[in-house]
Amino acid sequence: MSSLEKLKKAQDLTALAKALGYTPQGIGYILYKMDAAKKYRVFEVPKKSGGVRKIHAPEPRLALLQSRLAELLYDCVIERKRENPRFWFPSHGFHPGRTIVSNAEVHRRRRFVFNLDLEDFFGTINFGRVRGFFIHDTMFMLEPKVATILAQIACHDNALPQGSPCSPVISNLVGNILDLRLLALARDARCTYTRYADDLTFSTNEMLFPTEVAMNIYGADWAVGEKLKKIIEQTGFSINPAKTRMSLRRSRQTVTGLIVNDKVNVSQDYYRAVRAMCNSVFQKGVYYKPGEGASMATDNLNSLEGMLSHIYFIKARRDRNPTVNKRADAAKEFYPPHAPKDLYRKFLYYKYFAAPNAPLIVTEGISDITYLQCAIRALVKDFPLLAKKENGKVIRLVHFLKPSGTSRDILNLGQGSAGQGALISQYESMLKKFSHRPMAHPVIILCDNDEGLKTVIKNAKSKVGKIISTASTEQFYHLGLNLYLVKVPEGVPPQDRSIESLFDSALLKKKVNGKTFNPKKDHKDNKHYGKVVFAENVIRADAGSVDFTGFKDFLTRIENVLKDYRKTSSKAGSTTGGAAAV
Repeated sequence: MSSLEKLKKAQDLTALAKALGYTPQGIGYILYKMDAAKKYRVFEVPKKSGGVRKIHAPEPRLALLQSRLAELLYDCVIERKRENPRFWFPSHGFHPGRTIVSNAEVHRRRRFVFNLDLEDFFGTINFGRVRGFFIHDTMFMLEPKVATILAQIACHDNALPQGSPCSPVISNLVGNILDLRLLALARDARCTYTRYADDLTFSTNEMLFPTEVAMNIYGADWAVGEKLKKIIEQTGFSINPAKTRMSLRRSRQTVTGLIVNDKVNVSQDYYRAVRAMCNSVFQKGVYYKPGEGASMATDNLNSLEGMLSHIYFIKARRDRNPTVNKRADAAKEFYPPHAPKDLYRKFLYYKYFAAPNAPLIVTEGISDITYLQCAIRALVKDFPLLAKKENGKVIRLVHFLKPSGTSRDILNLGQGSAGQGALISQYESMLKKFSHRPMAHPVIILCDNDEGLKTVIKNAKSKVGKIISTASTEQFYHLGLNLYLVKVPEGVPPQDRSIESLFDSALLKKKVNGKTFNPKKDHKDNKHYGKVVFAENVIRADAGSVDFTGFKDFLTRIENVLKDYRKTSSKAGSTTGGAAAV
């Protein structure tokens, strides 16, 4: 039975709870017995346009319930799209596979681009609208009791709260009524229409912009057309007059913050501002946004990283296309295609290596991280420099560099021992680029004591005066600056060993779905499984009963690095900030 059929056949709380993977008592407790004052945590975040946005973050149990509802509703949308590919066609926000780029792309190279915003988008979708939608919409037509429960799960203070996992999908379902009417208006007016959350855009290449959508009332001032205004108000929304704007071909045209005059791109001013903030960080360790005084300077890198990620996301989608790159060269763009990626890479080197906010561990693969996280948790009492226990929770005091994903790709380190070797060879030259490199914590490369070590040794032997081999038994090797190398303990007598050898041999023989473990690679045959399956299905899944005694020597080596770096850095004075000697 499909998700939509389950919802439509549900007659009461029991059936709905089953569809959401809950018991009726579980949902009943969250909705009716939990202290209402504790259901949401309220905080504010700054808006790009100024002011603040109030976020209502649900407490974990309510958040899980709302996430389950969101998944169920998204499944319903997917089912509907199979029947009607144009369902949700103009909506690009909170939509799998769609982004601000897809929203902007359809408005490129237009004579007119008209943008307007809906005021208090989530706030205008109140309890009654949510309940009424699920009862009367032809896609759902749910039992009133069930619709009431869905509205109770989704709403807070009589509205969809910003911060709830199910607010986006429900707002799009309700907003689809508006979209259908505006699509009809756009078709009749020979315009293209899209919506990204509360941001509506109409564009056209007609000689005159259709007055039913917008009218030029005086000079450069434009007002929303009466027909458009009437449709928006009839569907229960209102227009934010402060964010209504028309842009012509001869001026800069933007859609959801992206320039669309020729190709979808970030603005020159935005990129320059981000670059200036990065340069400030690299020189002083702090930055402030344009228009803010020095008193507003911050060393919190999260916001700046988000901006760089945004730029990279826009550029990466575009610059993979050779045709687009040729046009960029011909247009003599304000920066070459590789510049944003280079800036992002330099920033990540600063964040992870020049100014880490905790000891950073660089492993060969993702499975190694799982092993070490579980081992540290199990042995927390024995290794106080690696983790601590507070209020019954284990808090790790060391971080791990993920061996895959966008950050790793931007760093251009590759994977496995080859990536570790590349990091060693580039480390000193990259950190020399920063005037501010506090290096308050060490960066520790962990590698197996086997064939993979050869790649690492090739790049490390010139950095240390000691012989490094699978037979050497040093606790750690200081490679200069705040960079260290730690091998899996060699054993007695020294021999080739991988990190998996630290587990009990019986555990390595455990079968998963009838398959046996082979650590050489992740197998797709019917006889063996690889490291990732072993890490998740054997180690993490049963971490409470796994014997991690074999990891004690390995974790001791890591703690000894932390002790050595505290001693070394205190002598050099590098933990107080500023430039450290290279």
